[in-house]
Amino acid sequence: MKISFLFILVFGLLAVLPATSQTVAYSLNNTPLFTVNMPDGWEFKSKPNPRNPATKRISGTASNGLVWFGVWVVKDVKTVDEAYKYVQTTARALITDAKETKPGTPGQVNGMKAKFSEHTGTMKMQDGKPQFFNAQVVLFETGSGKVGIAVCMADTDGMKAEKTNIDAFFKSIRPIK
Repeated sequence: MKISFLFILVFGLLAVLPATSQTVAYSLNNTPLFTVNMPDGWEFKSKPNPRNPATKRISGTASNGLVWFGVWVVKDVKTVDEAYKYVQTTARALITDAKETKPGTPGQVNGMKAKFSEHTGTMKMQDGKPQFFNAQVVLFETGSGKVGIAVCMADTDGMKAEKTNIDAFFKSIRPIK
């Protein structure tokens, strides 16, 4: 009896421990370029990028639905500076009130040259209602002549609720060598 109680207790404790994140590789033309860890509970899919169907985009939402995220390779650019111009142009084209709240800051992500920026704006949701959002963007040179982009978009509550996961998501981007 004591052994079965102990087994149930240990099993119950293991059930409440957080699950580990899942590492996902991003490939272009069957060549792996980088990996990113998806926090526990974040649901994602790999599907064609709507602005560049020849490439894939890994995207999805946090388990509570408060954050949308995406990771892909920016078409026709070779540096983070070129990709930064792409982000500014695309943001203005897709979101008329897009504003950059923190200009691109150079840095590194796990040895890759990177640029970090933050934005705000309003998007029309699937139900047709407008939704204000904050966005964090990381552009990074993959070392293969390609530039990756990672984006997290959420309202203010989503950014607060998922801050730890968002930070871990961006810090987890690693080149495949």
